[in-house]
Amino acid sequence: MIVREIIPINTKKSRIIFDDNESFALYKGEMRRLDIEVGREIDEEEYYVTIYPTLKKRAFARLLHILERSFKSENDLIKKLRLSFYPEEAVKEAIEKAKKFGYINDERYAERYVSTYKDKYSKLNLKYKLMEKGINKEIIDNVLEEADIDESPMIRKLLEKKHYFEMDEPEKKQKIIASIMRKGYKYNKIKDVIKDIAADE
Repeated sequence: MIVREIIPINTKKSRIIFDDNESFALYKGEMRRLDIEVGREIDEEEYYVTIYPTLKKRAFARLLHILERSFKSENDLIKKLRLSFYPEEAVKEAIEKAKKFGYINDERYAERYVSTYKDKYSKLNLKYKLMEKGINKEIIDNVLEEADIDESPMIRKLLEKKHYFEMDEPEKKQKIIASIMRKGYKYNKIKDVIKDIAADE
């Protein structure tokens, strides 16, 4: 691999880009010690003996630091490690090691996420948000099925916020219902809540 470009990330680290578009980040002290500069060739043996072990160790340390601050899905962690310019091999090893020690558990993550946001989002919205985080669909479906989610209070809150019961025009009321459906709530469920509120008044 031949160093094609060196791009500073901050005052302490730089991204080293090679002719095959592979890249990783090193501290300035490490670059000086390894005599890394544009045009420098690094063979496979040098990379795996002197550079990769450091990157692998640092990738795992970075992963643990991220998890100390907040619980993350496997997909979230992969994205964050890639953004820190760790090689794919180091990212993969860090993830596998973390899973082995039980630091990464997407089912537990989904359970926590649903428990935290079940009073804010519809079931459908929760499903989409977890899918965006790379959680397996089967895990999501199982967690949502087990979760105790009551959408009625959320729908009621939205209806009241949009002044549904203060309106007489059917067209405006239908628009409000449509706007609530866009948040992932089913039409029949919305109508049931409307019926229940009307019966209480």
